[in-house]
Amino acid sequence: MPEQDVIKYSSASDTLKAFHLCCARHRAIVGPVGSGKSASASWEICYYLPLMLAKDFGIKRTKWCVMRNTMREMENTTQKTLFEWFRNGDHKVQKKQYFIYYDGGIELEIDFYGCDNPSQMKSLRGLELTGFWIDESIEVPEEIKLILETRIGRYPKAEEWPLKKDANGNQIYDSKGDPEHNVWRFGIETTNPPDVDHPLYSKYAWTTPPPGPIPSGKPLEKHVGFWQRPGENSQNLAPDYYEDLRKRYRDYPDWVDMYVEGKPGVLIIGKLVYNNFNREAHVAKAPLIWNKGPLYRGWDNSGNVPACVVLQVPRPGHIQVLKEFVSDKQNIVDFTKNVVMECNTLFPNGSYVDWDDPAGHNDYSTKDGGFTSNAKLMEEAAGVITEASDNNLTARINAVDSQLRLRDGVLIDPSCTRLINGFLGGYCYPKISGTTDRYSDSILKNRFSHVADSLQYVMQKLVKNDSSYGEVFIPKRQSTTKTYDVRRPSF
Repeated sequence: MPEQDVIKYSSASDTLKAFHLCCARHRAIVGPVGSGKSASASWEICYYLPLMLAKDFGIKRTKWCVMRNTMREMENTTQKTLFEWFRNGDHKVQKKQYFIYYDGGIELEIDFYGCDNPSQMKSLRGLELTGFWIDESIEVPEEIKLILETRIGRYPKAEEWPLKKDANGNQIYDSKGDPEHNVWRFGIETTNPPDVDHPLYSKYAWTTPPPGPIPSGKPLEKHVGFWQRPGENSQNLAPDYYEDLRKRYRDYPDWVDMYVEGKPGVLIIGKLVYNNFNREAHVAKAPLIWNKGPLYRGWDNSGNVPACVVLQVPRPGHIQVLKEFVSDKQNIVDFTKNVVMECNTLFPNGSYVDWDDPAGHNDYSTKDGGFTSNAKLMEEAAGVITEASDNNLTARINAVDSQLRLRDGVLIDPSCTRLINGFLGGYCYPKISGTTDRYSDSILKNRFSHVADSLQYVMQKLVKNDSSYGEVFIPKRQSTTKTYDVRRPSF
């Protein structure tokens, strides 16, 4: 690189310096806007990693995938940052490639991908990569990340990598007696803060605790995350950059929390379904207390991602959401048993009225030639007797939104994070691909939609469309309370 074109990179924050020094296979940087995440990732794949591999292992040719949710976002943001730092590369525009060359025969190829390009997505399974960088990774589907995981460490081929040796310098052999190659794999994710329910929040071991709840579960092996503090990169930004953002978005405190303060939040990728939700008004500051009265449950029990919410009506016109249950893995029988067990603990001797998705009552054939339904399975296995709610989506949405509009109409326990994050933007009408202001007429089916549906099923039965209470429909048979000897779930 000619001397006059050398760019000095010496202003990384302490968090980003730790990122550069880390040798974990997978690393993530989370932080506010303008915090230097993309610049640091650019330096990793364009300079530090290729030169380290060349110096320490003799690997002089590497291949990298850089991905973002759309090619337009890629070209306007990620690619722009990379080109500003490494401007002397060879850009193959039509092929969406970039080549960088260093002295000593070191060269690297970067392939740019957008998730909105079907032809590119089809080619992912055939990639041979040294590593990848996913920018704004909370916008990229997890299944695409899993595909990329299988493609790294494949370029160059394993036999071109140095062989493993033990502490005495002796060659190490695998179980088949073949020499083991020390194949490096590199995965980098950079993003604005995810919500606490997002997989990224829990799969990394954070070097500093996120400014939110302690992540549930055990982080994945060799996954290390770096959560930036607010204002870390202020010295490289315009004066009062963050203060101006706070003033500009003072009426949008959730936006400020996420993009300025770096707190966990929800990325809004479409048009909100509910217009009357306000976190300050509708989320309780402390856990809600059951008043020992009747409990009302709503169930999304028709698909592979069951959900349930528990409500109480402590006084006329006021509904409280006490608990949410969601599972991305359980069948309806195990899920229902676990909900009942948890409810027995939280609400001992409680009485329940249960409404569910009408599709949960659809019969299907069994192995023995008979017929059953998810609603029947719930009753037979766990004593939960449900009545079908309304299948009119507009009526269900209006029931919830009109109740939100009432003063003190809805209060949600702060533990219901997926439901809350759905209200904030996870439950939405997605933007039509290739447009800037057009949205689908269908609500996006994602991890927020199931618990949102379960709330609609029960709320629609508790309130009228004019937001005044009518007579609550009580099923002829009510659910029983039972106990089960099953493993306690983690909801």
